[in-house]
Amino acid sequence: MDKGIRREIVDYIKNVILPQYKNLPGHTNAHIDKVISRSLAIADDHPELNREMIYVTAAYHDLGRLVDDETHNIESGKMIRKDENLRKFFADEEIETMAEAVEDHRASLEGDPRSIYGKVVSSADRNMDIEDMMARSYDYRKHLSPDMPEDEIIEEARIHIRKKFGPDGYGVKKVYFPTEEHLKCFKQVDELTRDPLTWRKAVKENNKKRWQ
Repeated sequence: MDKGIRREIVDYIKNVILPQYKNLPGHTNAHIDKVISRSLAIADDHPELNREMIYVTAAYHDLGRLVDDETHNIESGKMIRKDENLRKFFADEEIETMAEAVEDHRASLEGDPRSIYGKVVSSADRNMDIEDMMARSYDYRKHLSPDMPEDEIIEEARIHIRKKFGPDGYGVKKVYFPTEEHLKCFKQVDELTRDPLTWRKAVKENNKKRWQ
């Protein structure tokens, strides 16, 4: 994964940046690691891209949730611009490109990212593991509304997931580098979220499995 990336950058990201995600419900280090690996996999097919910039952009893309969940993409951009340590490794223009990329990565944003770096992290951020998707959507809503009945939490998650990744979902349209993994997941989402009872059964089975 670290091919073509300076050890100093890897050490800084792994030791300083990634540990900050541990207290973010629904956006765990496992998710960030997947976004990083997917981003670098896309970069493998685009040798013109700066792998170090791809790596840093992916690592920072959700960090702004520490400040505000609703505007986390903007906050993540601010964090990149303010991080003096990054200026040891990158030129001002590269810093700005990375900041714009994290600002542009959200699936709900109108329009396309301003650069290919934004398109890479946007594509990589689309969660393609259906079980992880169910778990994250459930855990996030449970954290926000701990007293909400379980079936209501599950139904809210279904509505959100279908709106985002169902047929013509806004998240689907933000996958600029689709793979077989993407297409398989979109099909699974459509089949599971069409019927509330089917979705409820799947989420409860998934929760039981991960809580055993």
